[in-house]
Amino acid sequence: MSRLILLAHRYLGIGVGVVMVMWCLSGVVMMYVAYPALDESARLKALEPIVWNGCCKFPAALRDSPETAAGSAIETLAGRPVLFLGASQDVRPIDLLTGSWIEGVTALQATDTARRFTAGAQGHPEVLGLIDRDQWTVSGDFNSQRPLYRIALGDAAGTELYVSSISGRAVQITTARVRFWNWLGAVPHWLYFTELRRHAGLWSQIVIYTSLLGCFLAGIGIYLGIRQMTAQPPGRWSPYAGFNLWHHIAGLVFGIFTLTWVLSGLLSMNPWGWLEGAGAHAENARLQGASAVPVARLTSALQSLADAHPMAVTLKSAPLNGRLYFVANSASGERQRLDADGVPAPLDRADLEFLSAALQGMAVPELMTQEDNFYFSHHQERVTLPVYRTLLPSGTRYYLDPASGSLLAKFDAQVKAYRWLHQGLHRLDFSAPLRARPQWDAVMLLLMTGVTTVCVTGAILGYRRVTRKAAAIKS
Repeated sequence: MSRLILLAHRYLGIGVGVVMVMWCLSGVVMMYVAYPALDESARLKALEPIVWNGCCKFPAALRDSPETAAGSAIETLAGRPVLFLGASQDVRPIDLLTGSWIEGVTALQATDTARRFTAGAQGHPEVLGLIDRDQWTVSGDFNSQRPLYRIALGDAAGTELYVSSISGRAVQITTARVRFWNWLGAVPHWLYFTELRRHAGLWSQIVIYTSLLGCFLAGIGIYLGIRQMTAQPPGRWSPYAGFNLWHHIAGLVFGIFTLTWVLSGLLSMNPWGWLEGAGAHAENARLQGASAVPVARLTSALQSLADAHPMAVTLKSAPLNGRLYFVANSASGERQRLDADGVPAPLDRADLEFLSAALQGMAVPELMTQEDNFYFSHHQERVTLPVYRTLLPSGTRYYLDPASGSLLAKFDAQVKAYRWLHQGLHRLDFSAPLRARPQWDAVMLLLMTGVTTVCVTGAILGYRRVTRKAAAIKS
């Protein structure tokens, strides 16, 4: 049995060991360069204030339809106010000047969107083409927005913006630097190659089973390393020399980190729904209330809203307890809740008591101004504060938007486990002092160096054995 375990470790190390070396080196890159994403605050900053003159007309089919205003948003597209009805999951905007659906966004309109991102900088946007997907837009998150205009902004950073031909919204942004480093970081680390990732099911299975093999390789390596050490006579602790000795030493010291990193990487895929959580559909329904808010109600509300907040760049509906509210966002990031008459309506005590009852909390939600162990920023990934937090007797916790009362995050038992087993183990994200820089960098780089040594020495030993056997066969 020990011989079989040794052979399994040796030959798995030849194949999977090389992948694990790639994971280690690309993981170091990811400490400093994240996968590209268009931050919502940057998108809002590039929007022009909503143009209210001549607004607002609706398609006749919607005026008396059962569609609700929940999830609707108003923005400006190429100088015209448009409405998005998120509740229907239809991203086609409605032109509020003509009251008709916009069937497609032109290259000229997309260029106008891109030009807003070059404000105050040199450069002239140029449409590079209309694409279905590429390396930076391969995720299924972009499916409802395809095809996409890929637009070069013409700046020194080599920025490229992706604008939906369906909605006219900017959905992704990259720079030359980010693209270069991601080919050495997130792309190999996640096995995120376009032709593989576009087949989501296949990609997921490959990542899961490769990670499982990595866990098995690391686990039996730890067993063999300890067994070999304890089997030595007094005065000796290793039977090896050279690269074998380096691999043995590194494995004894850093083997457990090798295992936990591969295991936590596996759990990031949430295999077989282990840590999926129950979702929050029921809670969102209770928060919005049972009373539907018809789209027709928007007609009487919009003019009042225009007078109340003329500099808003986006206006999003935020129904609560069956009543229609809106959150107005300015380009600077200021947010304000308004009622259907355009009157400022910040969350009050009655709203907080309703939120507590709807979520079955232990008390009125508390305003949290500092991060805790579940709602926190991790370097490039930022959360906004303050937020309201409410706790359930079961331990489930909710985080609520301080302007609208909408649910931002839910942590039940499964999601809590994901937080500790993936984010905690994979990123050493157990507490604020540990993830603060520069101590986080020092600890991570030390451990990554050790784990990389384990993987590199193992892969070299496997390669040497294969080449020796091949040479012996030829001779």
